[in-house]
Amino acid sequence: ILFHHRYNDLNEKINTDYQNFLNDYLHNCQQLNKSEHTLKNYRADLHKFLIWYQATHRNRLYKIKGVSIGLYKDFLSSGGELKQKRTFWQKVLKKDIKRRVLYTQRPLAVASRKRHLSSVKNFFEYLKEYHEDRRRKLFQLNPVKPKIHGIKLKDVDMTPTPLLRREDWVRIQEKTWRTEERLLIFLLYYGGLRLSEVTKLRFEQFDCETKTLTFDRKGGSVHRLKIRRWPLIYKQIEFLLQAKPQAVFLFSNSKEKALSTKSIYNLIIKMIKRAGVTGVTPHSFRKACATNLYRQTRDLLKVRDYLNHKDAKVTQSYIQLD
Repeated sequence: ILFHHRYNDLNEKINTDYQNFLNDYLHNCQQLNKSEHTLKNYRADLHKFLIWYQATHRNRLYKIKGVSIGLYKDFLSSGGELKQKRTFWQKVLKKDIKRRVLYTQRPLAVASRKRHLSSVKNFFEYLKEYHEDRRRKLFQLNPVKPKIHGIKLKDVDMTPTPLLRREDWVRIQEKTWRTEERLLIFLLYYGGLRLSEVTKLRFEQFDCETKTLTFDRKGGSVHRLKIRRWPLIYKQIEFLLQAKPQAVFLFSNSKEKALSTKSIYNLIIKMIKRAGVTGVTPHSFRKACATNLYRQTRDLLKVRDYLNHKDAKVTQSYIQLD
């Protein structure tokens, strides 16, 4: 089910060899506990790249060179229509026959371009290592490495997440009355959870005795979090259980299915607007959690572990002390 075609955002098919390479790579990522969301993005990015390559090149994939990655980078940057490859006889007869448009690429920002090419780089790195282990002379070089480092983020391309100020947090609380909504903002502000993590939360994951929450983090790891402001959060959970005694998920729809990340996002935006707060996003709650926890502990590594970051440099970028 994981590798079903519905994950592709394009209907165009790639040849069998390319599809096998892609499926093997995604299976390897699954073994490394990559999240379903990450796998979905990898599949979409790589499917789009492989369609582009087979429409613009006659060489086999293992013969790809850095110049091709440069052309693809330009295609992502400028955008445009990718058209069906001309047939042999169309080239010989020089017929200008209208070719079918495979897909239309919108111009990507620098950060999106870098993320997209990073997916392609990891794909070729896997193919290189896979064939090295089997002593095959295929995919001997990763064509993306010399090109991806040429993409630099500029200040104008970066949009840092605004911090949720204390006074704005108070206003949002005052305008939030429903138990489900209050529980949601408490988990974001005090727990520092990501939206994708909140959507899958179940009542059974909260342990009243140890005052901990055990749940799946981004990337597939299991995290046991001793969550801050436990009495306040658990009080909302008890209220919610009284209203929905048969519910499994904390945040569910009328069919008792977990709300999607998009639905949770829209709900938070609605609460922010209702409070008359401007200039903040749902991610601002996580940044405020990091800043507040660091103010209390002055321990960067503790904040890193609380937010489940792999690198303390990322955590440092969340903390705003001014």
